[in-house]
Amino acid sequence: MYLYLKALHIFSVVVFVGGTLTMGLLLRFIVRTDDRAQARRLTETLLHWDGLVTTPALGFVWAAGFTMAFGAGWFTSPWLLLKIGPALLLSGVHGLGGMALRRFLRDGRPVSPLFGLMPMVVLAILAVIAWLAVVKPF
Repeated sequence: MYLYLKALHIFSVVVFVGGTLTMGLLLRFIVRTDDRAQARRLTETLLHWDGLVTTPALGFVWAAGFTMAFGAGWFTSPWLLLKIGPALLLSGVHGLGGMALRRFLRDGRPVSPLFGLMPMVVLAILAVIAWLAVVKPF
C-alpha cells in the first residue's frame, strides 16, 4: 500500500507544482505586459484549470503525505517536521498567487511586481522539500 500512496503523492506533487509554476509564469507575464485583454483571457483559463486540477492535486499531496507519514511512523522524524514548513509555504504561495489572479480579474487591480519572482520561489521551495524527502538528513 505504501508504494501506491508514494506514487499518488509524487504524481500529485508534479501536477501541483506544474500548475503553481504556470500560475507564477502567468503572474510574471501580467506584471510585464500591457495587453490586459490577453492577460484576462489567460487568467480565466488558468483559474479554471487551477480549480479543476491544481488545487485538487494539492489536496492529494497533503492526504497521501499524511497517510504515508502516519503509516511509517515518521511524525517524530526531524526531517519530516522540517519538511512541513516549506510544504506549508509552497501551499501558501499557491494560495497567494490565486488570490492575486482573482483580484486582477475582479477589480482589474495591477499585480505586485513581487509576483514576478513566484516561479523562482516555487523552485527554491521545491528544492528544499525534495532534498529533505530524499536525503532525510536528520
